[in-house]
Amino acid sequence: MKVRPALAMGVLALALLGCAELSPPRTSTSSTLTTTEATVVSVDQATRQVVLKGADGSTMDVAAGPEVRNLPQLKAGDTVRMDFFQATTVSMADPADTGEVQKTAIAGRAADGDKPGGMAASNTSLVVTVVNYDRNSGVATFRAPSGLTRQAVVPPELRSFAERRGPGSRVLVSLTEAVAVTITPEG
Repeated sequence: MKVRPALAMGVLALALLGCAELSPPRTSTSSTLTTTEATVVSVDQATRQVVLKGADGSTMDVAAGPEVRNLPQLKAGDTVRMDFFQATTVSMADPADTGEVQKTAIAGRAADGDKPGGMAASNTSLVVTVVNYDRNSGVATFRAPSGLTRQAVVPPELRSFAERRGPGSRVLVSLTEAVAVTITPEG
């Protein structure tokens, strides 16, 4: 039987793709984005106190620190939107990775003359060693680079990753948090 090269390559590609799908995932992420809005009730420029009213009618006093630029641009009736983002990514650690904790952070704020606003984000990465994973409770026991043993509830999205890791597995854990604040003028 004569097999065409293109057909043979296609069958080989499908076979390799099938094998790739059977191998355990090497990276998995769990993330959440929470957004909340509030209306500015009042702004005291002298004390830098801002009173916000949430959708449920509750109020909250916020002290705008000196890093908040352009506070005079903020007026009663403006809408303050806050976006909170959190993510945890786990992957197999590179054998050469020393496991040292790596931290990064960035921040930004509104340009002069704009409405107040800004953002900040941080990322912490470290290599932990799996001690145990209890699939019934979803609790992972791991050893941190400092030598301390800790436990954490594994989010549902990361449990299939955790189930495939045995004691002694080195896992790179990356925790990311970010917040953004934007102001929309009344009207």
